[in-house]
Amino acid sequence: MFELILTGIHNVFTLPNLGISLGGLLVGMVFGALPGFSAVMAVSVMIPFSYYLRPEGALLMLSGVYCGAIYGGSISAVLIGIPGTPASAPTAMEGIKFTRRGEGARGLAMATWASAFGGVASSVALLLGAPLLAIVALKVGPPEQMMIAIFGLTIVCTLSKGNVVKGLMVGFFFLTMSCVGLDPRFASARFTFGMYQLTSGLPLVPILIGLFSFPEVFGMLKDGLDSQFQGGKVGRVWPRFDDIRSTLWTSIKSALLGIGIGIVPAAGPDIASFVSYNSAKNKENHENEEMPNLDGLVAAETANNGVTGGSLIPLLTLGIPGSSVAALYLGAMYIHGLIPGPTLFTKYGPEVYTLLVGFLVINFALIFVGMFVCNFSSKILQIRRGVLATLIAVLAVMGAYAVRSNLMDIAIMFAAGILGYIMKSNNFPLSPVALSMLLGAMLEKTIYQSLSMTGYSILLIFQRPLTVVFALFVVASLAYPQIAKLISERRARK
Repeated sequence: MFELILTGIHNVFTLPNLGISLGGLLVGMVFGALPGFSAVMAVSVMIPFSYYLRPEGALLMLSGVYCGAIYGGSISAVLIGIPGTPASAPTAMEGIKFTRRGEGARGLAMATWASAFGGVASSVALLLGAPLLAIVALKVGPPEQMMIAIFGLTIVCTLSKGNVVKGLMVGFFFLTMSCVGLDPRFASARFTFGMYQLTSGLPLVPILIGLFSFPEVFGMLKDGLDSQFQGGKVGRVWPRFDDIRSTLWTSIKSALLGIGIGIVPAAGPDIASFVSYNSAKNKENHENEEMPNLDGLVAAETANNGVTGGSLIPLLTLGIPGSSVAALYLGAMYIHGLIPGPTLFTKYGPEVYTLLVGFLVINFALIFVGMFVCNFSSKILQIRRGVLATLIAVLAVMGAYAVRSNLMDIAIMFAAGILGYIMKSNNFPLSPVALSMLLGAMLEKTIYQSLSMTGYSILLIFQRPLTVVFALFVVASLAYPQIAKLISERRARK
């Protein structure tokens, strides 16, 4: 193994492979920063270019694009409050608060640092622990995925501090919206009202773009278009040592959480980002919701980048893609004659360890390349509000259309934008929207699969040890707010 790692280091640090890795990283950042252009889209667009590269070069390029796209979503999330990817939705909630206070540089710097930390941690896990962690992935089936989805939905209450009733209303409404489309059992259309465009369900990315972008545009129209964005001069982007030190424990927990969720098939950076964000938000009681939460920002970005390496673990060792991007990796590997599975590490050792070492190098490089990109992208806040509002609206339309090249998605995006502005004006939280729509379809499908596995006996599901573990997480998530409240009241009395 040690010799293969040295071979991987030698291959990565050749000039062509290093250039391909960094080029892929830059391309991925651009894709991720543009609303609607997800990591899946970025990797799928670049796969045809991999045909002309050697196997190790092709995998390094796709790795750079993957890591860059997941991180890139945080740039637009912090600067203008629009998540470039669904996984950046929690980042948008906290990041825009930094920008409004004139601390955009601090938000960008810590998002970059957290992304690099999560990526490096997942790369180390991929390099050293892939075979061991893959055994855990084999034991995760529909019952475990069902409990993960329920655990995610319990977060709705804690994401709605001060507005729990409104948060539950929003969560329930958009949970029902996730039922639009084909029934997972009988493949019959439901709630589509005869529109074939809705047979695949309501598109998540256009809804998120509308919800987060148009309230900002309407706010600019309300405040006047002649001035610059508040705190328009961002300044030099580089993380502060005090911020890194104060959020280090949050970064470690979030990285481990991201790696764990990454190896679970069907889970992904979106779920990891929300779960970790919720955990960090519960760390302290922030009475003023307009104050930025640095732990929340760091947790979300660390976790969604921690998924990148984790999702490749079951792919390389078992041939089971842990995410949509990992499935694209699988196709690229077959194109170049690499067959994932237990023999991959011995039969194609030099190519695989070049990928593993390259993944680590790419995530180390992310912080420096990211800071360089952020110093240029931050200039966007020096644009006058009128131009910036127009730019956001144009990007929102382009992003909504780019997902499926469907004009219906643009209409849905506009409807979501108007609804988002009404919700924000009446203090309805936006965070439960993404979580409910992400987990709704997953929950329904896994419930049917789990019941089919056990002959429709719900108690048999709890004979699986991991299902019991995730069920305990659900109970702990529901009980934690009450326990924390009792502890704080007891401390106050003392």
